Amino acid sequence: MRGYLLIEEPGAWGPGAVPASRLGAETTDAVRRTAQGRGLKLLLIRRHGTRDLDPHGPRRLFLVDVRRGHARTLTRTTPATSIAHAAAAAEGWSPHGDQLLLVCTHGKKDWCCALRGRPVVAALAALDPDPVWECSHLGGDRFAATALSLPSGITHGRLSPDDAPALLAALQDDRVLPHLLRGRSCDPGVVQAAEGHVRLQRGIDGIEALRPRAVVDEEGGRWRVDLEHGGRVFGVHLRVGSAPAHRLTCSAIDDRHARTWELEHID
Repeated sequence: MRGYLLIEEPGAWGPGAVPASRLGAETTDAVRRTAQGRGLKLLLIRRHGTRDLDPHGPRRLFLVDVRRGHARTLTRTTPATSIAHAAAAAEGWSPHGDQLLLVCTHGKKDWCCALRGRPVVAALAALDPDPVWECSHLGGDRFAATALSLPSGITHGRLSPDDAPALLAALQDDRVLPHLLRGRSCDPGVVQAAEGHVRLQRGIDGIEALRPRAVVDEEGGRWRVDLEHGGRVFGVHLRVGSAPAHRLTCSAIDDRHARTWELEHID
């Protein structure tokens, strides 16, 4: 994934990965096309506790590149009536030097996200409201509550309100919380899994401390990911597995198997 287009919409969000909202279908379709054309994921965002804002008031937009070596955030403010034009414009964006912390609270997509995400975002906002936003569907509902740090693209999951101080401290110090890490959104799943295993086993928490150097399909459901750390290369050997069938999200009707990446060994 290249990055994200974030659109502030403080009203209610409907179902769907790109939800219906007070933006209306025409604007939503336009910004969706803009995001797709740039290789970005579209997310709606809102400040915690701000759903009664003027529906016609100004809106914040963020354009975020999460690729390794290219991470940056641009922002602009625009009237609600001009969101589609502003999102598509090449000019008018300004650098945003501060980090963002997005917590999925999209209950109409899966109610786990609201049930577990809202207490987490409330705890974070009580400590430091500036970087904190609620956001629409991040994916991986079974890991709720989930939080996305930008522009690093680092995602943490299974968060509780008690994790808020540690998560904010990690954000400020350019660190991750290895035991809650889900991965970096610019990386494929196998790389995210390999990085998670190495961080847990070696106690590595710096965001930029590990860099992928090779991904090798060794066939038969086995993979090797080479990760560099301080001049040393870890060869992480993984096997594709399957978790026992269960309901993967709160809104699921049927039991399903989730794919897993089982660690075989680290060279």
